[in-house]
Amino acid sequence: MKKMLSLVLKLTLAAAGIGYIVWTLTWSDQIAVPAGYTYPDGQVAGAKEVLIVQAKDPGGAEGALLTHRPGDETVISIRRSELGVTAKDLRFKPGIVTTMCGADVSLLLVGLLLILPVFPVQAFRWWLLMRCRGMDVPFARAMRLTMVGLFFNFCMPGMTGGDVVKAYYAAKGSGARGVAVMSVIFDRVAGLLGLILLAGIAGAVMLYRGGLDGDTLRLVQIVTALIWLGFVGAVVGPLIYFSRRVRRGLGLDRLIGRLGPGHILVRIDDAALAYRDHKRVILACVLVSLPVHFCQALAAALAGRALGMGLDLGLMLTVLPVIFLAGSVPLTYQGLGVMEALAVAMLLTPGLATANQLVSMLVLIRLYLIAYALVGAVMMLRGDIHLFPQIDDQDAEPKFA
Repeated sequence: MKKMLSLVLKLTLAAAGIGYIVWTLTWSDQIAVPAGYTYPDGQVAGAKEVLIVQAKDPGGAEGALLTHRPGDETVISIRRSELGVTAKDLRFKPGIVTTMCGADVSLLLVGLLLILPVFPVQAFRWWLLMRCRGMDVPFARAMRLTMVGLFFNFCMPGMTGGDVVKAYYAAKGSGARGVAVMSVIFDRVAGLLGLILLAGIAGAVMLYRGGLDGDTLRLVQIVTALIWLGFVGAVVGPLIYFSRRVRRGLGLDRLIGRLGPGHILVRIDDAALAYRDHKRVILACVLVSLPVHFCQALAAALAGRALGMGLDLGLMLTVLPVIFLAGSVPLTYQGLGVMEALAVAMLLTPGLATANQLVSMLVLIRLYLIAYALVGAVMMLRGDIHLFPQIDDQDAEPKFA
């Protein structure tokens, strides 16, 4: 019953996310007409109106846009020179197809290339976490399973499905399931800390640089403050958990000890506490995550620029990690609706970024990842993606330090 309710909830959230995207998008090319605008025939627009572009006339003055006035069949020809970006101007609002077709292909290719180094660095980060626990794993195998995990990210809700696959194939045949699974968990935690840290650094740099207007300044101040509070909490929490003195004071060791040496929670706790002696490795993994997330955020920002967005690059590097973080929560498929809602709420700016551009940007970053996920699909089809030879030692005692 619980599984059924969970499935229904996830499907409902997915449908809500897709519905939000459909509702947010502008499907046809439009011209927003401000109140009081005088049409060529002398009629004055009473309230804010929206004209649907019927055709483009390349032979007209500077390429006129032909449309019909609401309520009658009068053909209106609007020159492109009349269009502006403020609420008092005539504003052209391209539909989703026009937005995508007008993208700068060269910037999109640069964004695609920026994603390329992400996966070797992710594999290296995971490889470090396994090696410090004595798991002698060839880097090539860690790289291959990382790419397979990327493929499975698109087969499960959220962006963490690949972690489940990585943990399964890392644990199988290892003789130390807890150690293998915990390496995947710590890899995810290090990645999330790096994501939060990048956003915090970008926000701090923007505030130090100055030159922000009122609304943008308030947004950056609020987001940056929340990010740093979250980062401090994410660091202090584990430090408290790993502290021998705090654990003794809370009676945590005694409570876990009552479960018995073979209990799954005891094994997980032991595997987690083992990283207490590898603080430098964990710090290195957090720091090595910074270029990973920088490349992802920069690739998304360039996709936005390719679509015609004029937002400040620093603002995007501050906000995009927050959007990606929300998308990593396994609520909807690939964060559909969740990421879009945050992007529209935080980045929608008249004249600089439309809802269509923001949604298209997030679609493009997903397409970048899908392109590389196909490599993982090929590796999966080739087989033998386990980290260890498959012998009957799954029930053996942990062999790693």
